[in-house]
Amino acid sequence: MGTYASDDYYALLGVGAEADRAELRRAWRRLALRWHPDRAGPDATATFQKMQAAYAALSDPVARAAYDRRRGASEHRSAARAADAVSAPPATARRRAPGVMLSRLSGPLNALIACGVARRAEDDVIELWLDAEEAAQGGMVTLSMRVPVRCPACAGNAAAPCARCGTVRTIDELFSAWLAVPPGVQSGSILAPSALLPGMVHPVHFRMQVRPSDDTVS
Repeated sequence: MGTYASDDYYALLGVGAEADRAELRRAWRRLALRWHPDRAGPDATATFQKMQAAYAALSDPVARAAYDRRRGASEHRSAARAADAVSAPPATARRRAPGVMLSRLSGPLNALIACGVARRAEDDVIELWLDAEEAAQGGMVTLSMRVPVRCPACAGNAAAPCARCGTVRTIDELFSAWLAVPPGVQSGSILAPSALLPGMVHPVHFRMQVRPSDDTVS
């Protein structure tokens, strides 16, 4: 019985429904700088995850189209109630959108590795272990990790590396990766995050591994 406006993805990101991908990305980066728990503290986690889910859905064309249809239907129902529609049809059962958070697989990468739900397979490949239900429904995964990026202060200066990076031409930056896992994802599927940091030395990909339903996970 929550109000629809409080969950409006466009409102969460502070953009209009006509926003293009570039505008969405600018809004997300601005909000991430403010609300990431590493900056704003653990109390900001719930707000940050809502914004991540909103950005994940709106920046994916298929998920955005599905969301816009649901949003339009909700606004139509609200207008009908306001106009004293005789009887609203029962709400149709709807599948959870791909933007729903898979909280068990979200968080700092080192913590997920310690819990046994993730591992580094290679420099640029991280494996995530889903259970059968998570793989069937799909959803949104968010991970934070430190990654090397090319030092922006050294860009265009091949002769003299700068002091900022200690002359190694790379620096470590926090990367908040968000990943849209499609419903019915198969074990071994490789997925790319929806956005990368500029200058990442090893652009990260994720390999999905699905545990059989009879596996017991503590």
